[in-house]
Amino acid sequence: MRKNILMIIALVTLLSQTFLAQDITNIRGVGMAQTTAATSRGTDAIGINPANVAMPEWNPVTLSLPNFGLKIRTELFTYDIYQNYFTGVPDSTGKRVSKLLTTADKNNILSQMPENPQTKFLSEVQWFGFSLQSPVLGGIGFAIRDHLGTTISMSKDYFRVAAFGLDSLGSSFDFSGTNGQAWWYREYNISYGRKLPVTIPFLNDLYAGIGVKLVKGYGIFESLKNNTSFTNTLDPNDRYQYVTKGKVDFLAHHAGIEMLTGDSGKMGPTFDKFKMFPDPIGTGTGFDIGITGTLLSEIQLALSITNIGKITWDKNIIESYGGDSININNPFTQFAGQNDTLLTAIKGKNRPGTSFTTSLPTALRVGMMMEAKDIPVLKFLPGKLILAFDYLQGFNESLGNTTKPRVSLGMEYRIIPLIPLRTGLSIGGGDIPRWAFGFGIDAYVFSFDLATDNFGFLFSGKNFQMFSISAGMIIRI
Repeated sequence: MRKNILMIIALVTLLSQTFLAQDITNIRGVGMAQTTAATSRGTDAIGINPANVAMPEWNPVTLSLPNFGLKIRTELFTYDIYQNYFTGVPDSTGKRVSKLLTTADKNNILSQMPENPQTKFLSEVQWFGFSLQSPVLGGIGFAIRDHLGTTISMSKDYFRVAAFGLDSLGSSFDFSGTNGQAWWYREYNISYGRKLPVTIPFLNDLYAGIGVKLVKGYGIFESLKNNTSFTNTLDPNDRYQYVTKGKVDFLAHHAGIEMLTGDSGKMGPTFDKFKMFPDPIGTGTGFDIGITGTLLSEIQLALSITNIGKITWDKNIIESYGGDSININNPFTQFAGQNDTLLTAIKGKNRPGTSFTTSLPTALRVGMMMEAKDIPVLKFLPGKLILAFDYLQGFNESLGNTTKPRVSLGMEYRIIPLIPLRTGLSIGGGDIPRWAFGFGIDAYVFSFDLATDNFGFLFSGKNFQMFSISAGMIIRI
């Protein structure tokens, strides 16, 4: 199983470098700390709040050229740890050589690591987006997006045994916190929104929208269980002999298109078989719903629920499993004849699997937005300043989603109309607090935007646990 996980990590990493990309192709929103429920417009609103597709833009037609986003986050170690312990030390000639870690060094590294450190890759590419706003027909939008990612949680005991090995006085290691998921799917999203002919006290310009998406799955890996553990103890019958006992008990299923599995059916990328529109090994449908209104003619309020649906995987399914016991006499010496047994137990076996479903990353968004000119104490500011707030609540842990809530504050300032500056602060969502920053070159008929939702990594080694970058271009007609 470990080999399969590593192959998938390598695959997603390579694809991320090629495509670069969960709400991270809304470049304007990324620069505002992913504060998007009320601020998104045109193609940016597709998949976030379909009601906003109908809200007036500068021009009625918006075309989105390929936009991409990439986010990498790890809890294994910070940049400070890397710099202090893994960049070497100068020898007598000034040449940098490997640093020999002391027991104190190892304990310091492990003390800053959570019990089950997680590494996450999220990547997204929007190949094409189109939106049209009409005061009569409403707004319609269409987008094609690829979503790729992986989340891997590894037990801290993996790093304990690597750092200290087996203790001659006895040691115990539990790897049950290890699990992972990797995915690649494409969505074809068509969204429709319009202004509602209703009157609600204190609420003006009420818009509602719905999005329907066809989902095609190209690759999936999911850990279902992992109860692997072992102990090293002194043999009660021989005080000079040691015994290692344990169990390897895991189950996972995975599936992939030919490019991912190759002719042998084993996970592993073969890029010479890449196709832009391959036959999927999983299909599904999803829905987005949203509503946006203006409170007291000043504050825009928004609410949406996105990715209601699932993917059914029914082709090329393989289960990897292990259920063997480990019993090694004297693990401190070469144990001839027992290597194969140990390696076989860890590697596990494969068998044909049955179809299964994966939920889409369903989430609730609540947001608000207002202009600074509507706040008396900020009226003196030149240019145009937009302030926004979002609350995001995921409903599952699927496909990069999390049930840990996130709140964000974002702003966009156009003191020079052609160069919007964006920033924001995001807290929660299972990540460290993040300071976002982005900017654009907005020439009315087109705009180019660049953003990161963790700008603080440039100034703090501890923030280097997460890196993100998003970029894209929009044409308005």
